[in-house]
Amino acid sequence: MSSRSRQAAARTRDKWREKTWYQVLAPDYFDNKAIGATPAASPDSLIGRTVEPTLYDLTGDFDQIHVKIRFKILEITGQQANTVFHGHEWSSDYLRGLVRRGTSRIDWIGPILTKDDYLMRISVIVFTTTRSKTSQEHSVRKTIERIIRTHAKKHTFDELVQKVILGDLAGEVHEEVKKIIPVRECEIRKSKVLKGPEEVKARRTRLRRTTKKE
Repeated sequence: MSSRSRQAAARTRDKWREKTWYQVLAPDYFDNKAIGATPAASPDSLIGRTVEPTLYDLTGDFDQIHVKIRFKILEITGQQANTVFHGHEWSSDYLRGLVRRGTSRIDWIGPILTKDDYLMRISVIVFTTTRSKTSQEHSVRKTIERIIRTHAKKHTFDELVQKVILGDLAGEVHEEVKKIIPVRECEIRKSKVLKGPEEVKARRTRLRRTTKKE
């Protein structure tokens, strides 16, 4: 190795020695479980960084390994990085494995606003046991929308996230949808936080001002 290469390698090692390792924790509603560790030269450089464990990493249930969760680092306390939920997604391979001949897939995607003003996008997927009719698909989507928006209005962000990730909300949707058509699977396959309360309130204020000017 040349002297220049050795010097470069030494500088790289020195940079790593200068960094501190921080333990990344899930939010309170996931029992602040450790979900990884990450190095950083300063705590500020971690703010806004995302980590993506699986639901299996949080629950220990191998059947949930196909659910990827996205957390965003919100603040640093000591050498612990505290996070907030930022979204989740089912793996595409797992979803493809649910497709069956002679059945239908019905999707509903829409924005929802929680009780405490978090704006989210929710994606629900339904697999039927028989071919669905257009009228049935319309009824299924209307039912999904009604249930999801009703829960969003009466639950805070933290409460809704637990219902989404742990399957309680999908279970309620399943019970209502199966009254319309036989259902094999009904899941909330994806969610994403679009805006926090501050952004939502600021946008609401801007709209009010614009309305008054008109």
